[in-house]
Amino acid sequence: MEGQPVQTHAVPPGLDRLPCFQRSSVLHLGDGDRSIIDALTVNANHVAYVRTNDAITLQLERRFDLVVIGADVLTGSDEGCRRAVMHAAIQHVERDGHLIVLHGAVQPVPAGGFWADDLRLLGSYPLTTATLSLFRRGDRTTVHDLLFEARATITRVSPRRLAERMQAADGTLVLDTRAHTDRERFGVIPGAIHVPRTVVEWRFDPANGYLHPSMRSFDQPLVLVCDCGYSSSLAAANLVRLGFANVADLIGGHTAWAAAGLPVARPDRWHVDALGFNETGFNETGFNEIGFNEKP
Repeated sequence: MEGQPVQTHAVPPGLDRLPCFQRSSVLHLGDGDRSIIDALTVNANHVAYVRTNDAITLQLERRFDLVVIGADVLTGSDEGCRRAVMHAAIQHVERDGHLIVLHGAVQPVPAGGFWADDLRLLGSYPLTTATLSLFRRGDRTTVHDLLFEARATITRVSPRRLAERMQAADGTLVLDTRAHTDRERFGVIPGAIHVPRTVVEWRFDPANGYLHPSMRSFDQPLVLVCDCGYSSSLAAANLVRLGFANVADLIGGHTAWAAAGLPVARPDRWHVDALGFNETGFNETGFNEIGFNEKP
């Protein structure tokens, strides 16, 4: 309205040299650098903040024109943590969107492992307390695009919500798509059935002769679970394409379930997904399945 002062933010030294780019929606990872974020988001119509402790496990339902990784997120992080943060950030950047990484002057620019066409460094700018590296995401269809396209066709449930549904016995079938090694190492959700990711579509499409005995109808509620909630989204979307009407996956996967303190059991060492196996571990054709575990 006329007569009201226009709010302005002091631009930290160095930011005034940034090129102009779209920043109508902004995601900020980290608990610091608010003066920098204020200067970057003056004209933004949507700004989201995620705390440092949640940056690595971030799985939001939308993407942004600009994602900013605060300097506090990477401070003291090892290479594995830096890669995890970059993965969490870049998956939320729109095609042709931008990523800003604030890091120490002596730290390397944290873009190792990305192709230049997918994440191109536009420049690094020294600020008072950190170095700002500006990247632009390419327009190639990446695995992150496939993931968001898949999630647009399914629902997602939190670990607590899945636990409630299982306790309510509403007929939900939980499919654990993880490898045998992960199940042995980290345990399983009690009541889930094991259907490895490589055979999910085959075991739940009645068009082939290997239908899983738990599949009753295309209206049956299904929740797919993987390690961290990525491949389960892709598998769930494929089941929707096959005709299933009530498919979801677990946000954060089995890792989030265990972190929430929900029950975890030891897996049945018998290959629960295999059909037609006799007591010797061989099927009708006489071939032993790779990775088949003997009975205890």
